[in-house]
Amino acid sequence: MRSGSPDTVCVIDLGSSKVACLIGRKDPSVGVRLLGSGTAISGGVKAGAVVDLDAAEIGIRKAVEKAERAAGVSVHGVIVNVGLRSLTSRHLRVQTEFASGAIADRDLKRVIGSSLTELAEPDYAILHALPRDWEVDGETGIRDPRGMFGQRLGVDMHFVTAGIGPLRNLAHCIERCHLSLRSVTVSPYAAAQSVLTEDERDLGVTLIDMGAGLTTVAVFRDNTLVHVDAVGVGGRNVTADIAHGLNTPIEAAERIKLFYGSALHGARDDFEQIPCPPVAAMGELQHEPRSRLTAIIRARTEETLELVKDRLYDAGLDSYSGRQIVLTGGAAQLSGLPELTELVFNKRVRMGSPHGVFGLSDALSGPDFAVVTGLLRHAFEATGEAVSGPPDLSGRRYQKSRYSGNALSRSVQWLRENF
Repeated sequence: MRSGSPDTVCVIDLGSSKVACLIGRKDPSVGVRLLGSGTAISGGVKAGAVVDLDAAEIGIRKAVEKAERAAGVSVHGVIVNVGLRSLTSRHLRVQTEFASGAIADRDLKRVIGSSLTELAEPDYAILHALPRDWEVDGETGIRDPRGMFGQRLGVDMHFVTAGIGPLRNLAHCIERCHLSLRSVTVSPYAAAQSVLTEDERDLGVTLIDMGAGLTTVAVFRDNTLVHVDAVGVGGRNVTADIAHGLNTPIEAAERIKLFYGSALHGARDDFEQIPCPPVAAMGELQHEPRSRLTAIIRARTEETLELVKDRLYDAGLDSYSGRQIVLTGGAAQLSGLPELTELVFNKRVRMGSPHGVFGLSDALSGPDFAVVTGLLRHAFEATGEAVSGPPDLSGRRYQKSRYSGNALSRSVQWLRENF
């Protein structure tokens, strides 16, 4: 098995129910080309956090080995998603003074570096650092200040952070698989790279990624990520509610959800009976009206959506986030969920299907593979981020020298090419 070339990338979506791995490379003729894929049942992961290193390691190894065999390469470094309850968006505006004259690249680097040193959060690690809005002598709304004249330069930075403890466990689990952690991307940000259009990101859109153990949210406006959040509820909570409400085993509840489940009531729900295996092995098969199942599912899914709505409202993003919602994730494939989401948010809703990777099979083109596909696309796209590589998990105060080199230079270069 040959080793992957420098332009070959391996990405892993470590979820609470499955592990998905894709290996791809940049192809000048088609863009991003898929070389191989692998999936495995996820173990030892709860709400996106590793809670059992041995079980999580087994799932990662199986998924990566399948992808390596399909691609015919061996990989050593991986890019991994992060979906944790502790995901937080933090906005920080920083100003610095400089000698009168035209603003140059070095001035941008200096003010971005200052913002990184001011975010002193020893229990949190910076996953993404995005310059949102520049200010020159009090004038805001500037996309690229280079060449302008002034005495004070400011920037509004958007930081996405997460708790260091769960991140350390994730990094340790990757290392136990004899892999190096190249970088991380938060789950909804990754999913957005594979399902959102440029117009949606520009006009305002909310992406809701509904996984088995966690629901994460990303808000975009003016082609920029402006907010990230997470709610510790997912598809497994719906399954558990069904198991309790219908008095049936968890495995049976999952099958019932998949075959009969809906978030909205149907005209014949009161008349259709659903077989429910008993909890006791020797018990008799019971039947429940489908309306009872629908009521259980709707109660939990509506509560989850209301939690997301309240969090966006508290962040002041209810109207700023636009009129469009895009759903991704395995739990989002529940029948009737898009319609229920429209009722809760009073916005237009569509399902997000991955695109932009050549060679995706039908099995990899569903909303449940939006995150891993987005990870692969994001790995080859230039961004304006001021940090790169694996997150700093040392817990020490950030030093300007850590991020004032290549990452800041790429951020300034991105500005030069896009504005």
